[in-house]
Amino acid sequence: MLIVFEGLDGAGKSTQVSMLKDYLLRQGINSEFLHFPRTDSPLFGDLIARFLRGDLGNIDSVNPYLIALIYAGDRHNAAAQLQGWLKEGKAVILDRYVYSNIAFQCAKLSDNSEREKLRQWIIDMEFDFYKIPQPTINLFLDVPLSFTEKKLTEERTGPERDYLQGKADIHEASIDFQEKVRREYREMCNLNYNLDRVDCSNNTGGMDSPENIFSKILVEIKKHDIK
Repeated sequence: MLIVFEGLDGAGKSTQVSMLKDYLLRQGINSEFLHFPRTDSPLFGDLIARFLRGDLGNIDSVNPYLIALIYAGDRHNAAAQLQGWLKEGKAVILDRYVYSNIAFQCAKLSDNSEREKLRQWIIDMEFDFYKIPQPTINLFLDVPLSFTEKKLTEERTGPERDYLQGKADIHEASIDFQEKVRREYREMCNLNYNLDRVDCSNNTGGMDSPENIFSKILVEIKKHDIK
């Protein structure tokens, strides 16, 4: 089984990945994990890191089709590893996959028909041309935008941020852009793109607890006959 977590920057995906790995282990299911993009991988990872640092231009100046190709190339290079894990009968958990490519690139386009063309182009390229593994389930962690804004204004450190080399991530620099990405994710959920929305807000509109969010995730997972 291949389970994908999608969401905005700072959406708490890492926390939910950890909780799911623990849950699967209790069920006797071995799992592997991979985070995309792999900014430390050769060729495509380096290009992605340069793009996110702004070295290739600002967010509006680089053609989204070209950026989509770079992200897709990173996943294509990882496809054999993913397929190997799946053949071993392991559960594979991914932090972002194809729908993140769609959401972040289509958010840069204002025309509805152009966004739809790019969505389908990315799907055809990644799944039909590159033939990367198809997910069993895609989960969009839909967090309140106020929570995303709070997370992105906090100081974020650690080795996973080394790709920035002290610079800001151009995808994280604008809450307006993050809102457009969120709208794109939600539109794909509504358009039956095999993307299941997990509402991460509580009854007052704030961020729900990680435990409550994980309970909602399990509800979605069990709909796909994954115990």
